[in-house]
Amino acid sequence: MPETTATPEKEAGPVDVIESRGVRIPIYLNPRRGKVSYLVTYFAKGERKRERIPNLADARKRAKALVPELLEGKVHVSSFTLKQTAAINDAVEILAPFHVSITEVARQYAHAHKVLDGRPLVEAVDFYAKHLAREALHGALSPVTLPDLVKKYLESIDGEKSKRYVQDLQAKLNRAAKAFSGQLREVRADDIDKWIKGMEGAGKRTRNNYRMALVTLFSYAREKGYLPRGQQTEAEFVTRFDDKKGGKIGIYTPKQFATLLRYVDERFVSFVALGGFAGLRSIEILRLEWEDVWFEKGFIEVGRDKSKTATRRLVPICPALEAWLKPRAKESGSILPDIRNEVHFTRLFHAAKATLNDESGKPRVKLVHNGLRHSFCSYRMAETKSAAQVALEAGNSPKMLFEHYRELVTEKEAKEWFSLTPKIVQKMSA
Repeated sequence: MPETTATPEKEAGPVDVIESRGVRIPIYLNPRRGKVSYLVTYFAKGERKRERIPNLADARKRAKALVPELLEGKVHVSSFTLKQTAAINDAVEILAPFHVSITEVARQYAHAHKVLDGRPLVEAVDFYAKHLAREALHGALSPVTLPDLVKKYLESIDGEKSKRYVQDLQAKLNRAAKAFSGQLREVRADDIDKWIKGMEGAGKRTRNNYRMALVTLFSYAREKGYLPRGQQTEAEFVTRFDDKKGGKIGIYTPKQFATLLRYVDERFVSFVALGGFAGLRSIEILRLEWEDVWFEKGFIEVGRDKSKTATRRLVPICPALEAWLKPRAKESGSILPDIRNEVHFTRLFHAAKATLNDESGKPRVKLVHNGLRHSFCSYRMAETKSAAQVALEAGNSPKMLFEHYRELVTEKEAKEWFSLTPKIVQKMSA
């Protein structure tokens, strides 16, 4: 009659162990479906073997019969402690669904440990799994080169966005397309960082503008299935430059401003006057048309489609500005004709900088990045004593005005600045 006093093997280990000449064969209780049987366990060819025997006496008999076979090498068993035996049994059970022996697992682990130089195997597996998932995802994406993507995106916003906005993006993105002519998925944040940082003469704000142009482009690619959805794009990881605390703001003195007005190339006089007397941004001046200059009402209308911040504002026309603009006013059209965008303007302006040099070839005035707008805000603040008014005219908040554009100047200097009509400038240079 089967014995029922033994406890399950996980709780009490083997109920008996047959040992002979160094061979050790454990026997476990196997209670299933109300019937008690016994398991004779051993290893053969690297795999765990278990034979179910109806009663303990026959199980002992079978274990004793296995001893000669074990000694002849037909099967193999080592002498383990109860704890070791339980660990081996657990390992074999874990591996059973994968049909791989514990020996093979040990061999592969040892090799992996050596290749990984001691790094955790699980960490390497997780990394590889993510790599496979990423490759599978990329395989499902539509391939596109960055130049082709730029073309598609610009076509998609043509007629949907303002002409000036499209032209500005076109200049920036076409420049990027020349730098990155390969597949979009191969463009990495580090590559973009290096390219943007390598732009000669570009300030932090200009670099940020290029970054934002690429963020916009990559977001479009994500929406159209060229990049994985629900994930940040490489452009979003590109360095954002801190253009808020870049040191002392540079401005022009009234005398330097007069020199600019007097010697700048004829094509750019209106640009200098609008920047210095009205504080308009470069992109706003490039978008401005003569019909936006209301001489009779004494204001310049910077419409939503022309303002960088997409908000309409009115900027006063001071007498000096009117004196510089009115002789150049046309019935209609752009104030700066034949200039396509900021990049085109910058290229033309730099090519014409020789007009600012003296007879010996030295610059009469050192150009300051965004100096005209900085100067306007500083001198206008000294004149009006109102940050709120100047912020409204410049299209900024008072907080932004103090952080970026305000330098301490005197009321006397402000009066001199806003009195620089063509006649006065001519007398100063005589």
